Amino acid sequence: MSHNDGIAAYCRLLSHTAILTLSFLFLNACAAEPPVMPRLPGAATGAQLTAMAFTATVNLQRRSVAIAPPSTGGTHAPTASIAGDESPSLSLLGNDVVRLVPSNVRISAPGAFAPNRVRVTFDVAIENRLPTLALTTPTWPLPPAPAVILFPLDYTVTQSPGGVSSGGSNVIEVAPPSGGSITPSIDWNGTGEAGSGAPYNFFSETPCSAAVTRNCFRWVAFGTKLEPTAPRQSRTVGYDIDATVQQFRTRMLVAADLVPAATPAP
Repeated sequence: MSHNDGIAAYCRLLSHTAILTLSFLFLNACAAEPPVMPRLPGAATGAQLTAMAFTATVNLQRRSVAIAPPSTGGTHAPTASIAGDESPSLSLLGNDVVRLVPSNVRISAPGAFAPNRVRVTFDVAIENRLPTLALTTPTWPLPPAPAVILFPLDYTVTQSPGGVSSGGSNVIEVAPPSGGSITPSIDWNGTGEAGSGAPYNFFSETPCSAAVTRNCFRWVAFGTKLEPTAPRQSRTVGYDIDATVQQFRTRMLVAADLVPAATPAP
């Protein structure tokens, strides 16, 4: 082998070694950086859904309902979107998009609908806070009807006081606070048609039984499109509770896509 041939072979070896080294570094760099995966809402956890919920506190003694916005992000909770933070479509809507306005609390007599139970109903209006966008049927979660949907994610008794009474013969009876129970009533009636509003599984294809389960929720519909300039729509929702309950809390989710408004607000 001539001197020049040796130099050429050495250069080829260096070139091959450099390619291998660069390939190794490139592969390691790729391995160190995990791939960017789409943020699919189907993988949302219970905690994430709870953070997107509006919380209604219902006080029977005061006949009042107060609805607080979602807790995530402070006063203006971000909308949970399938398209990421840049796009608000395909979403569970937060306080940056809508406001829930309660009114008209009504309380039935004990036993009017079920023994030892009281039915509490109130109206909820959805206010569109975006001047150039309208609310329409959600793509996710898959809705039970083509409409903007409101449904109760959970509900719990927060106050149920006990009492003291005289049983006669120098006997004092002390009633401990009752835990009570609560379930959504048939006032969550979907579109208002017969049978509408029955428990529906928003986050799985598993069908629901007739009873409300942790994965199935009653619901109400607010029409197929809510324009920013349209009058506020109200729907009645309700809960059947033990007669001893004085206060309860329910967390509700609003599901809708966002589309350009037909008539933007001035």
